[in-house]
Amino acid sequence: MLELDAATVVFQIINFIILAWLLYRFLFKPAAQNIKERTEERNRLMRELERDRQSVAVHRTELDEHLSRLDEEAANMLALARERAEAEHADLLRQATAEVEQILVEAQADAYRVRRQAVETFHADLVEAILEVSAIITRSTLPDEAHDALVRQLSERIWELGRSDIERVEAFRTSLGDREPTAHITTAKSMTLQQQGLMARTFTALADRHVNMEVRVDPDLVAGIRVRIGDIIVDSSIAGQLEELREQAIEMLKERITDE
Repeated sequence: MLELDAATVVFQIINFIILAWLLYRFLFKPAAQNIKERTEERNRLMRELERDRQSVAVHRTELDEHLSRLDEEAANMLALARERAEAEHADLLRQATAEVEQILVEAQADAYRVRRQAVETFHADLVEAILEVSAIITRSTLPDEAHDALVRQLSERIWELGRSDIERVEAFRTSLGDREPTAHITTAKSMTLQQQGLMARTFTALADRHVNMEVRVDPDLVAGIRVRIGDIIVDSSIAGQLEELREQAIEMLKERITDE
């Protein structure tokens, strides 16, 4: 028959209580606290994720509405420009006809001069209106990748300048003396750190020394970048290309009028 000593029983009970307390204190309690903290962290992250989803949905809706408004505005401006051009064309034609009938009595040369001036003015206004509408449509539809490509294109053009016109580059470097030049940059959108680094490396290679950069954001450029450093100006912006297109179109129209 098993005999248990009272002291032994009490000792075993005390050992069990101590062991249970130690397990609770150093194992179960930290584990429970850790589980509680993980649960709270997960719940917090879930709440933040839900807020972010709602924010993205709101922003996407606003963006869709904004793009829709831009499309409507562009269409309205295009329609207004077309109506204005047609009205001006009709008005100019009436004026030109009246002037020709009156001036033919005095001199055929004067009539031709007046008509040519009127048509040139109409063509200039028409080209300006078309390019303005083109800039608005381009600004609302052109992807960000196009702007990034134009920034890289400007860097490549400066590198090409160093390869193809070394005399001009050397003259530019000589004109700097001991000064650190400043590159005045106008960009359609804020430049990323990568783009700033690309520009810094490009200008440093061009000037063969450190170059300070002054950056100004001008949304009227539509996309791309324009740089002036010393007497060197390089433009890869959409606005610059539209300006060149305007000059070419006006010149072509003048030549066409002369041929007629």
